[in-house]
Amino acid sequence: MGMAFSAEMGRDDRDYDKWLTTLTEASARLDVLETAVTELCRLCASQEVHSDQVLDVLERHGAISKPTRARFSTAV
Repeated sequence: MGMAFSAEMGRDDRDYDKWLTTLTEASARLDVLETAVTELCRLCASQEVHSDQVLDVLERHGAISKPTRARFSTAV
């Protein structure tokens, strides 16, 4: 019975570590998103904004990649 308890505790620790890693990564992505949104808000408040400027900000912060940007650019 002691072995089963020990094995179960190890599994719980791994689950905890996975959740902690997931939450830490999500928090970092939210920080990047917050920075990008703040920059976009400043850009929109300061001048007439063009789609290329918005795409530049999103690409710089890793929200979109160059292939994604090309798809958006041709759609606009």
